[in-house]
Amino acid sequence: MPDLLPTPAQRPDLLRVSYDDYRALPAIANSDLSRLRDALDGRPPRVDSGSGALSFGTAFHTALLEPDDYQAGQPGLNDTLIWWLVEGVKLNTELNRLLEHGLTERSAIFTEPHTGTMCKLRADLVLDQPGQPYTVIDFKTTMARDADHFRWQCSAYDYDRQAAFYTDALQAERFLLVGVQKVEPFGVFPLEVPADMLAEGRSKYLRLLRLLHAPATAPSFRAQAVQAAVDSLGL
Repeated sequence: MPDLLPTPAQRPDLLRVSYDDYRALPAIANSDLSRLRDALDGRPPRVDSGSGALSFGTAFHTALLEPDDYQAGQPGLNDTLIWWLVEGVKLNTELNRLLEHGLTERSAIFTEPHTGTMCKLRADLVLDQPGQPYTVIDFKTTMARDADHFRWQCSAYDYDRQAAFYTDALQAERFLLVGVQKVEPFGVFPLEVPADMLAEGRSKYLRLLRLLHAPATAPSFRAQAVQAAVDSLGL
């Protein structure tokens, strides 16, 4: 039986909090589900390099969404390239409109209704204006060759899970995944996530949330790694 679309009674408030404060919120994020997925798939736990270096993706997001906070000259980053990508996004009329009128870097806390799990999210961009569809946008830097390759990545890299997780929580009417090539020809690939992709993503996140509450249901050869991943989340 397919998972039904969650119908929260009320859309959660969008919060303007720092990234560190968001990370400290005692709730499950989509990135936490990725750690659980890695354990289930037999991938090694992700570790912080500890180098303190800012990732290209983080730098791009700051330049695009919070340009006043961008710090030039960070080790290993090409500032010219980052701003070139930002300008490429803004050349898209629809994306530029969303950037001009949307709310950037907003967080939310919510209870996922099927499992009763306290969850959290941090959206790149949200458009919440009268007479327009409630829209959530997430930007991904990518090495995809073209729009079709990026669409494949959305399923392969579980971007569909994130899209469903955010769409259901915020009762969004549209979710856009925007791939931004970080190599030539520096294309921009907006994808309005279709219903079938959302359904697949919903199945993924509900499976992981259920596993979170019942790690013993994992296959025996993954049970130890899954339990360790659950323990690391402090539940």
